Amino acid sequence: MAILLYADNILLVAPSVTSLQMLLHICDHELSCIDMSINAKKSSCLRIGQAYNQQCSRLRTIDGHDIIWSDSIRYLGIYI
Repeated sequence: MAILLYADNILLVAPSVTSLQMLLHICDHELSCIDMSINAKKSSCLRIGQAYNQQCSRLRTIDGHDIIWSDSIRYLGIYI
């Protein structure tokens, strides 16, 4: 698992959806400790690998907002 940070941008990388959900909850909890939160409307998930097109369970923030799955994402102006 990895967390990449640049200014107010956070990129979470995990080997599985379960690991990503756990990492999301850890980040969400730590952000809440400093009175910040994840903006689910500006967040998205991307699955890479052989099973990239398989249906995945939804990821949720601590306050119950869903983070959508996407075919591509933009991070720091670069499309992946």
